[in-house]
Amino acid sequence: MMIRAILALLLALLAASSVGRLAGYPSRPRWKGLAHCLLALCLVLALPAMRCAWAGLQPPAASSARGRVEPDALTLEAAVQEALQANPGIQAIMHDAAAALRRVDASRGQRYGELDALLTAQHFSYPQLLQPLAGPVTPAAIGSLPFAQDQLHVGGIYTYPLYVGGRIVNQIRIAELGADKGNALLTGTRSDVTYNVTALFVQAQALEAQADALQREIDSLEVTRQNLELALKIGRAPEVDLLKVLDRISEAEAARMNALAQRQRLLAALMSLLGRDPAQTPTLAPLPDHLPELAVGKQEMRSSAIRRSSVRAAELSAAQGERQIGVARSALGPTVSVQASYLQNADLSSLDISDDTWSIGVQVAAPIFDGGSRRADLSRSREEARALQQRAVAARLEAIADLEGALASWQSAQDQLRAADAQYNSAHEVARIEQVRFDTGAGDIEDLLRARSRETAAQSTQIAARAQIIVSGAQINRATESEAAR
Repeated sequence: MMIRAILALLLALLAASSVGRLAGYPSRPRWKGLAHCLLALCLVLALPAMRCAWAGLQPPAASSARGRVEPDALTLEAAVQEALQANPGIQAIMHDAAAALRRVDASRGQRYGELDALLTAQHFSYPQLLQPLAGPVTPAAIGSLPFAQDQLHVGGIYTYPLYVGGRIVNQIRIAELGADKGNALLTGTRSDVTYNVTALFVQAQALEAQADALQREIDSLEVTRQNLELALKIGRAPEVDLLKVLDRISEAEAARMNALAQRQRLLAALMSLLGRDPAQTPTLAPLPDHLPELAVGKQEMRSSAIRRSSVRAAELSAAQGERQIGVARSALGPTVSVQASYLQNADLSSLDISDDTWSIGVQVAAPIFDGGSRRADLSRSREEARALQQRAVAARLEAIADLEGALASWQSAQDQLRAADAQYNSAHEVARIEQVRFDTGAGDIEDLLRARSRETAAQSTQIAARAQIIVSGAQINRATESEAAR
């Protein structure tokens, strides 16, 4: 790498000695002074080349920065944990799961019947009996019956279901299945949030690394631009070469700004998942050196995929549909219940409390005519149950398809990384050689610019492939809801 600096220094000495020979007056001080001036000028021209050569000896900035985490940088693990605790979607699912548990308690309470308090205050146009007439009825008894125009009745009534056709049992089971489904949806939502945070985080990291690669190309081209500006002043380089370099610098800067803009868009989406203000722009930790690897076989991953929470939730919904058929069928049969009541009766005009009255009995109710609404409701429940069963089948197939897609993406990213590594190594060497050739005057600016662009493109592809491996690993974990890739 230091060859460029050595060659530049030799060229400077050769130029100085050539000037002295061409002058033909080695002993005259003015020509010696002119040679010294030219030697100093050539040394100045060689300094940028020496800086570029020294920079070529250094490892790429992305490799040296990779793995170095700033103290206040947001790591992927911290982002995932924060999202699982503060994400609004997860919080909403947690409340839904808690509501499902309360629904179970409510449905189980039907087994114990209902006790209601009664209060009736009435004013009649003429006095009426304050309590039901009790026999035997004699003239003496009629004269002692309590009559009141303003009446108050206070008490309670209790109803206990003896037979409702299995409606209560089915409703309890539906509520229990709903609670299980709420837990499954919570697990699935956590898995989705983990994947989304990982994908956004890693893609934002990749865009930042690609912007850094473009910045390194711009810095290298800036050195070349300074060399060309100095060479142009003494007539050693054409102006068109400088214009081509300036054009490539502008193009690379535009690409860099576009990458940073896309990164900002991803950061806004990431902050919303974390429950933060999307306008925040935190510092992200760099891409990790260690890439994930598959820890289990494909058959085990397939078994995990068909047991994931989305499949479980669909199966629970199908079970709820079957139970709902039983609820609709119970409405077609009779119901039997026990009713008991107790009342205190009072005359409001005198606040005279008469005797209390109570009753207990059995009530049987059977539907006779309802316009076909109950049978239509039963048919609707059957069709809904069939639809839920098909959705459960679709959920299982979708789980397997998601796993196959994630595995294909994983393998593709692995192949892309191997190709990108080879491409970057060759492109980096070609760029180094073209830089040496151009600095020594043997190369063309077009060849140098193409080599630099290919080097940056190869490094961007390498960064994207590494990011895709991490994202596809997270996608496999999401499809299986396990740590299959770690």
